[in-house]
Amino acid sequence: MKLAGADQQFHYVKRGVQENPLPEWLTPFVVGGLIEPNGSCLLQSRFGQMRMHVGYVAMRVGSFVYAYHASEAAQRLAEILTEAEPCATLPKDRETLDSEAGRVDRSDDTDDVSYRARGQTPPPPARPALKDDRRYAPMKGMPPSIENRHPSELRIDDGYQRSIDTGPSQALIDRIARNWDWRMCLPLVVSKREDGSLYVIDGQHRLAAAQRRNDIPFLPCCVSVYGSVEDEAAMFVAMNRQRRQMNRLDDFHAAQAGGDEEATAIAAIIHSVGFTVSRKTGSATWVPGEVAFTSAISSVRKRHGDGIVRDALQMMADAFPDERLTAGSSIFQALCRIMVAPPEPIDTDRLHRALLKFNMKEWADLLKGAKGGDHRAQIIREMLLIAYDEVAA
Repeated sequence: MKLAGADQQFHYVKRGVQENPLPEWLTPFVVGGLIEPNGSCLLQSRFGQMRMHVGYVAMRVGSFVYAYHASEAAQRLAEILTEAEPCATLPKDRETLDSEAGRVDRSDDTDDVSYRARGQTPPPPARPALKDDRRYAPMKGMPPSIENRHPSELRIDDGYQRSIDTGPSQALIDRIARNWDWRMCLPLVVSKREDGSLYVIDGQHRLAAAQRRNDIPFLPCCVSVYGSVEDEAAMFVAMNRQRRQMNRLDDFHAAQAGGDEEATAIAAIIHSVGFTVSRKTGSATWVPGEVAFTSAISSVRKRHGDGIVRDALQMMADAFPDERLTAGSSIFQALCRIMVAPPEPIDTDRLHRALLKFNMKEWADLLKGAKGGDHRAQIIREMLLIAYDEVAA
């Protein structure tokens, strides 16, 4: 499919201007004539300015130019030609052309072509006025440029960045590198300094992982210009303070939704005794029957299996059906310790009666001032064994 009288030219952008220079037909469309060292640039297209990255295909169709990633270039070209084809097939005989010309006001010279013929810059298109919403502070900075950059172009300023030489950071970098997934590679926040160098403000673990491999041709970057290194450091602090980390329950529910085997198995055990998994970590927001101690359950399950976990949870479900499990983690761990290593052969019915010696609030009161999960679980274990001795066999 081709437009009548319209030729088509294509250029695939490889890395490096020297090895892959822009053809002559494309250079007039480069905004400001500026071409980055990696071959990317801004093009003035039919739809405004379009950034042409490495891996893109530039296309000239008639008098217009377009730039799309190679994976979608063919589809985009088909859409462009399909959209324009009806116009190309309209009758253009002399009578029709004269008729069309007769309806044009020849004294009107305010079109873009007339401006350029006079050596003037056409005025920008009128835009609707934005509503002045005084509830918010004025915007800061300038809109960023979204660019694909080779990992070797990106630098780290050790003056404000955290060290990634620690064990946890190296483990994270190794995990990202071994299991690279483009769907999880959010754009890195990058500062472009006065000399053109690029410094990563947020995303150094992703950068380190990409540099560890040899098959990552570029990283998506959100590039902005900051006034100074101090401004970069301030942005680094602000971004890390404002970021909301996933809590353990957010992580658990996300893992379960993603089909994680361990999370799915733990949820099945919890549901089997009539409990549900809470979505909030604050005990004041829990309701009766909600379990928030999924980490403790996971630890016991890995060591002692599903049976111990289910038995302890079932005993708690029977003992506290209408109470918020404010001391649930400590009671669960104490029950599991007694069941796994009892001081004497244990009678589970008697242990259940011992658990009923106090309601949940009273068990929680015994833990006031106690620090550390292990210490708290040990306190409940000792109190449970005392209550166990007091309960008639």
